[in-house]
Amino acid sequence: MAQMNWNTFLIGVILFIFCKSCSTIKSEISYKVDSPSIHDSVILVDDAGRYKRQVSNPNTTVPPDTTTEQVARDKKTEAVTRPNQQEHTTSGHVQDQDRTLQPGIPTVTTPKLTTPYPLNIINDSHKYYNFSVIQSQQELFWYEMKDALNHDALTDSHRVAVVVKLKFKFPFYGHSIINVTIATGGFLYMSPFLHQWLTATQYIAPLMANFDTRIGNTSDIYYKDYGDKLVVEWRNVHLRDQNYTEPFSFQTILHENGSITFVYRNLPLVPERISTLDHPVKIGLSDAYYIDSVVYGYKRRTIYEYHRVALPLANIKTGAVVFLNPLTTCNVASDCYTCVSQKIGFDCTWCPQISRCSDGLDWHRQEWLEKGCLDLDGNEDCPSAIPVGVIVAVVLLLVAVIGGISAWCIYAYKNPQSASGQWLISHRPSQMKETVAKMKFWKKSTPSGEKYRLETEA
Repeated sequence: MAQMNWNTFLIGVILFIFCKSCSTIKSEISYKVDSPSIHDSVILVDDAGRYKRQVSNPNTTVPPDTTTEQVARDKKTEAVTRPNQQEHTTSGHVQDQDRTLQPGIPTVTTPKLTTPYPLNIINDSHKYYNFSVIQSQQELFWYEMKDALNHDALTDSHRVAVVVKLKFKFPFYGHSIINVTIATGGFLYMSPFLHQWLTATQYIAPLMANFDTRIGNTSDIYYKDYGDKLVVEWRNVHLRDQNYTEPFSFQTILHENGSITFVYRNLPLVPERISTLDHPVKIGLSDAYYIDSVVYGYKRRTIYEYHRVALPLANIKTGAVVFLNPLTTCNVASDCYTCVSQKIGFDCTWCPQISRCSDGLDWHRQEWLEKGCLDLDGNEDCPSAIPVGVIVAVVLLLVAVIGGISAWCIYAYKNPQSASGQWLISHRPSQMKETVAKMKFWKKSTPSGEKYRLETEA
């Protein structure tokens, strides 16, 4: 009887694990990416450390996940939804409630708004970004892209994504991005590491949902790179499983300074009413790092989501505008002194082995671990070095002196009758040689000792 109860217990545990894995697998769906560089064997772990999915190449047999990196997230991450989000009515410009922006980071999240009626503004701040939501202001921030581009792979398609090269470097969680992947599902995938499960993490999502551009005659996705910003528009797109509504139209704008704007022209359904049965629904940002390993001779990459910004779905409606502004991170510091002296809310450490500043959570975490950077306490003295500003000042001074002397010589050479020209003539090399030849030296004895005397006829 005891043996039967034990077997029943084991069967129950196995069924629970199986059902749990099925539910997590259903939360993320695959995309067809129009790129030859697709990786199939990956493992996904969300920002709370929960195992989400192991994806394997069907042509190989990869052993089950046997190791998981234990990440100390008590000081490294934060809750992605705050219970103290405040909604208030005001007019004027948007202010961040929790943190002030670091100097040197421009922002588009403080627009000057002049309206005859009060605005409904929501502010919140996360560790990497803060955001503001305003209502009924889309006409001020919408881009009418008459000469925008579209991609054949995104037209008349479903769950498809294409890679687009930027004309500028876009900072995303402190990392410089030169390529973005535009997906039909209302989001951008931001990592250079391409795989099929794009909805899991590392995204910028104005409205991630199950959109299908095959529905509707004018449904399409357009984009335009202005050189200092990228605008992507999902124009007149329909939901695949709720296509009885009017079409959706919204944009996302990536600015060169790292700021992000979501603009919603038409949302026939509020996002919280969009079905999540066949596709996740998300609005916000997410990033992750990778750990590569070899298990039983097979290469495997585990993707760990370390941060997510989830915007409240109930507050996103037609006419809404969302501003996301980056906060300073450790990995933007390029020298030791800046790394350890900046006060930005992170425990920044300079690792001399790799000459990089980090708090341990970014795309280069594996190298950070392998080089022993995690063992540093962040209080090490920086090596003595001449500040970069001093070096720049000295170089500029030398350039100015050399340039001044060169300009004077040219002027004196072209103007021989001027005082400078006469001085240059009298001190030209041939004249100086004759002067030295006419000099006479002799030794003279004096009570105080021998001295040298110089006489010249010059």
